[in-house]
Amino acid sequence: MVKTIERESMVIHGWITTLDTSDSAEGLIGISQQKMREKEEYASKIEEDLFVVNALIDGDQCYLIGNKDLNKTRPSEILLPAGTYAYFDLDYQDQVELDQEISNCYGELMQDETVKLLGNYNLEEYTAVGKLTLYLPVQKK
Repeated sequence: MVKTIERESMVIHGWITTLDTSDSAEGLIGISQQKMREKEEYASKIEEDLFVVNALIDGDQCYLIGNKDLNKTRPSEILLPAGTYAYFDLDYQDQVELDQEISNCYGELMQDETVKLLGNYNLEEYTAVGKLTLYLPVQKK
């Protein structure tokens, strides 16, 4: 059974990138490499908690790196609505492994009999080096 939590709405302020998903030869590894480059560029600019939002926006796969800090000007923001979220505590060594673990979480969620996936985004809350909590919006069945 998937663990769930009620979350309040949250705005993440940061830097957004559109991921190139057209190169099917590279597949998941190519997307993971793009994410890794974006984290290397922007994560060092975050002084507080680090959040990443993966979202489908206007048909594009987007990747926002940021935090909740309102005191610093950031070029982009995403509003995550209040609601029920499934959550998974993940440990990983690199971005490819993390993306595989996230895919496994989606698979586990799709097989769960108590909730169904809702929305076209997820939230990664980085809690330590190599550790994060993944939040996926769900609705109870």
